[in-house]
Amino acid sequence: MRSFALAIVALLPWQALADRAPGSGLYAIWYGRDTALFDLPFLAGGQAIAQWKAVEPQPGHYDFSSLDRQLQPLRERGFKATVQINGNNKPDYLFQQVPYYPERLSNQVQDKPGTLMFWHPAHAAAYQRLIQALGEYLKTTSYRDTVLGVRLNFNAFGTEHTNLPPGKARQANAWITPPGVAPGTDWSQEAVHGYEAMVFAAYLSQIAPQTRVFVRNGLPEDIAKDYRDDFLSGRLSWFHTSSEVEPRTGSEWRYRRFYDDCRSGHTTAYAEPWASAWGYHGGAADDRACSPPQWNYWRLLFDLHNGVSFIALYGDDLRVARDGTYRAGKRLLHDDAADGTDYRGEFTQAFEFAARYAGYHASPETSPGAWFAFRDNDTIREANGRPPAARRLTFYTGDYTFLMERQPDQSKPLGTTGPEDQRYGAWARELPAGATMTLRLDSTFAKSLAGKPATVRLVYLSGTGTFQFSGETHPVPATDGERWQVRELPVATWQGDTVQVTATQTPLILHMVEVCRGQPAHE
Repeated sequence: MRSFALAIVALLPWQALADRAPGSGLYAIWYGRDTALFDLPFLAGGQAIAQWKAVEPQPGHYDFSSLDRQLQPLRERGFKATVQINGNNKPDYLFQQVPYYPERLSNQVQDKPGTLMFWHPAHAAAYQRLIQALGEYLKTTSYRDTVLGVRLNFNAFGTEHTNLPPGKARQANAWITPPGVAPGTDWSQEAVHGYEAMVFAAYLSQIAPQTRVFVRNGLPEDIAKDYRDDFLSGRLSWFHTSSEVEPRTGSEWRYRRFYDDCRSGHTTAYAEPWASAWGYHGGAADDRACSPPQWNYWRLLFDLHNGVSFIALYGDDLRVARDGTYRAGKRLLHDDAADGTDYRGEFTQAFEFAARYAGYHASPETSPGAWFAFRDNDTIREANGRPPAARRLTFYTGDYTFLMERQPDQSKPLGTTGPEDQRYGAWARELPAGATMTLRLDSTFAKSLAGKPATVRLVYLSGTGTFQFSGETHPVPATDGERWQVRELPVATWQGDTVQVTATQTPLILHMVEVCRGQPAHE
């Protein structure tokens, strides 16, 4: 399989990253027909989705016109789009050609007759034909330049799920075998991995020559290891649909694929959140350990920290930035006008910040700035049904950073601090009186900034002190500690590669230090 894959990926039209990836930015998802959201100025793209059943209305006959209809308004705005073919609804004819279980064995299955045996050869062959047809569409569609890439869906049950819980459904004799169809085999990890390897090879041969292929970062290592060079060279990209403010239990290794391969600049990543800022995805609601503005903002910081170039945003969260309201279905859960808040401003400013930095993590020569967000936590705060002992973090226990690092100091981490209606305070750090903190810029970024105008921003809640940079010392104005403040200072000619913050008479409670190119960057 390996020699075959190398022959295919050699046809790819791009090389390893040398600058900000084209199309980097924020992508609207799950917005339905509300394409007016595309007018939000910080967006760079959207999505085009179709179900397998819809694009193959008759056996072997394919119709991708629904993708064209979704891509058209995006192209009109100069946007890009991710493309995905989901398998929640599969063609009816497959239930005459593939064994099936007369129940929905996953919440991703939406077919009324039940669940198809995805590892059966007839199902695998049908999906291979669909992938080939999608490749032909991408080769010929007039919207080809609008496609950012295609999400590699295994479409076993719906998109990524492949697991069956222990029970009779794992036994082939419990499945209904249509007349004239060869019986299937028992479900097993070996059968699943064989199916996944087949799908992976089909995407490489049919989709990769046409556009970028986004591969789920949960791909089993026994498959991923054979394609390691293809990720390290930028020929394949990673994606996931589970961004949080912190990785969930057991998921750190998935995020590490972003951190190791994408933050380093070897390849690119696309990420969408597990749920909305309120915790909703479908009919379920996840735990939230901080307010919606804080969750939304810190999730964006975490994606940027991991080197994600293409950051997806739920349509429901984007509507908060449009009009200050949030709805879960028909229920109005938040309204700025009634609640006396400015969620619209908080969400908008968070999105603008992420749009400014997305894709620059490996391009310090051209990055608009560098920043450091103070955090420290070794136990995931959002329980989601897990006790504290099962929520220990091993890698993501520190701060979230972008082209800046912190030297050891006497500061200590804080939990949620300050008003919940401001986005900053899900985490913070306290610098004790008399102590100094030193933050060092990425050396390449610092060299590119030398001799040029810059702006330094300090986001803090309370305390007294000074901050020093470029040979200058500036006071940190005292506050009443009720609201987060931004101290913003222009520098005519930048020098050096550090920013120091010193707490004087009283401790400083800090959220972020940012160094920007040029004039003050107003969010």
